[in-house]
Amino acid sequence: MIEFLRFVFVLLVIWYGTKLIIKYVLPWLIMRFIKKQQKNFDNYGHSENVNGDGEVNIKKEKSEAQKKDDALFGEYVDFEEIEPDQENKDE
Repeated sequence: MIEFLRFVFVLLVIWYGTKLIIKYVLPWLIMRFIKKQQKNFDNYGHSENVNGDGEVNIKKEKSEAQKKDDALFGEYVDFEEIEPDQENKDE
């Protein structure tokens, strides 16, 4: 009989503990996450240089690694697409 009462007591503690967590802790965690995301969103575009008259200039310099990659990339070759109809006419 004591083991049954102990089992019921443990179930009640788990039940009410879960209700308290869902009622108080979960909303707090969700609001904390939302505020953090809003803060990140608000700070997202503040690295731009803004001149008067509503003109926006964004300066981005290439790093040394990007400059080396560009040098190794090679020359740009312009090409012209050939449609299937034109391909048959040339043959």
